Formats: sequence, C-alpha cells, structure tokens
Amino acid sequence: MVETARLDRVRIVEDRGPAAGAVVTDEVLAVTGDSLFPLQAALGYDIAQSLFVGPDNLLVEGASDYTYLTLISDLLKESGRTHLDERWRMLTVGGATHIPVFVALIGTNLQATVLIDSTPAGFAKIKSLANKGLLAPKRLLLTDTFTDGVKDSDIEDLFSPGDYLKLYNAAFGTALKVNDLNGKDRIIARITRATDSPFTEHGRPADTLLRKRDTHPRRPDNVTVPLSG
Repeated sequence: MVETARLDRVRIVEDRGPAAGAVVTDEVLAVTGDSLFPLQAALGYDIAQSLFVGPDNLLVEGASDYTYLTLISDLLKESGRTHLDERWRMLTVGGATHIPVFVALIGTNLQATVLIDSTPAGFAKIKSLANKGLLAPKRLLLTDTFTDGVKDSDIEDLFSPGDYLKLYNAAFGTALKVNDLNGKDRIIARITRATDSPFTEHGRPADTLLRKRDTHPRRPDNVTVPLSG
C-alpha cells in the first residue's frame, strides 16, 4: 500500500548485481527506470489523472505558496499587469522533500516547473533533478530570483517587510513594526529574532490574506509573478 500523502516514506528495493546485492533506498533519482517503474505503475495513474491534466504544471511546496501566488496573480491581472498565465496549473506537493518524487513519477511526458524557497535545506536534492536530466535547468525557479536581493529567501519574501508584517500582525494579533526587525535577511528569520520564538505557522498569514484580500493593498508594486509566458 502506497500512501500518496506520505511519498517521503517510500523505499525502493533494487538488485545491483552480485557485488552489491539488493539495496534498499529512498533516492528515487539514483535508481534505474526499471526499478522506478513499479512505483510509477502504482501511483502514476492516480497522480496523473487527478493532478497533471496539462503540459504546464507549476509545483510549489505548500498551501501558503499556492495562496500567495494565486492571489498576487489575481491582483496583477485586475490591475492590467503581467500575471500568471492561465494555462499553468499550480500544484502543492506538501513540502520540498516530495518534489523529487513527483517529478520522477510524471517523467518527461508531462513537463513540470518547480518554484522553491532558496533556503539550503533540500535544495541540493532538488537541484540534482536538473543534473540527472529529469528537469530542465530553466524549470527550476528559486525565490531569490524574485525577492529583490534577499538571500536564502522564502515565499514570504515576495512581499515587502511592511506588507508582510500587516499580514503577520492580523494573523497573530501582534503589533510588530519594521523597526522591530533586525538585519536584511529573510523575513521569517527576522520575525523569529524579534519574537524570540521559532516561526512555524506559515499558513496563518496566508489564510489571513485569503480571507481579507479585499482589505489589503491592491497594488503589489514590488511583486513579480515568475511565469507569464
């Protein structure tokens, strides 16, 4: 039984010949196509039929990524500016660790573009998708490209610090100001230092934007949606 919601728990058994014998691995990128085929057969139909219905698929890590990109694109469209082309189907995969499995499963017949946070965790494994020919280099997008100089950025850094703090304060009932944040690094790290508490509830500010979208600024001047063509 394969749980599609827990692809990170999948293990593949591969016969690597007399010298190495049978090897159990979770590295879907390191096995041959024959070894990957049973997993593709078990999951491919379900995933392809329910998720990948067209050639242009944008994979993002989580629900907050989906919410931000969708709403920002909607606002840009309403303003007559460049927005996410409607042919792109945005899909959440439940975390960066799931992305290699999804890309390996859909293969090269259905193209996927990946947008991920630029934080080091998990980036090396995802970058190896391009090295192994499973993902064209131009289809691996990092948030650093769109965050106006913020290094090791997160999806939240698409917003200016002031705009994101409006969402954060509304979500958590706080009154943080930009002057309370030290440094010029990613906004999540700056909030963590200011509150002396790890920031893990990424979904709450996104939910606030979703519920109160009409009360927030409608001119996202500093935001760029990466896929328009």
